[in-house]
Amino acid sequence: MGAKMRAVDWSRTPLGAVADWPQSLRTAISIMLESKFAMLIAWGPQFYLFYNDRYIPVLGEKHPRALGRPTREVWSEIWDDWIGPEFERTRRGEAFANEDWYLPLVRNGYCESCWFTVSYSPIRDETGGVGGMLAVVAETTGRVEGERRLATLRELAAGAAGARTPDQACANAAAAFARNPIDTPF
Repeated sequence: MGAKMRAVDWSRTPLGAVADWPQSLRTAISIMLESKFAMLIAWGPQFYLFYNDRYIPVLGEKHPRALGRPTREVWSEIWDDWIGPEFERTRRGEAFANEDWYLPLVRNGYCESCWFTVSYSPIRDETGGVGGMLAVVAETTGRVEGERRLATLRELAAGAAGARTPDQACANAAAAFARNPIDTPF
């Protein structure tokens, strides 16, 4: 991503030439690019998006056009109800974190049920105000879905073992699926 960022003529964007960027932004980008965790920086009032290599799978097909775009546009499907309010919280100087946060992303041409553990931190600029935010992101979809599906399978097995008739076994199975309809296709 460092090479991709260097290849952009930033002077033709609302962010302006790199030489005119505040040192706080350049330092934050340097730290983000070197990180082994998925990270993004959202800078300025429009939360212009910068991200590292580990964040590319989170973006899916939105990469590489997401680079330098307002986060509201990149993640329009989750902006208003999910991440937008939390980004605004960081603009006010408050950090935010959430474990196994459900986010319905459209990143590969269809809506996916995804879960993430995230930490959003304000980035102070040279004035002492908040110039942007740093997000550290870990996708937990596989673990969350696996745990949920295993719980459903346990419930199905317990319902089958406790049934005295085929009708009761079917009723127990239907009740287990009713409590976890998201995994019925599984």
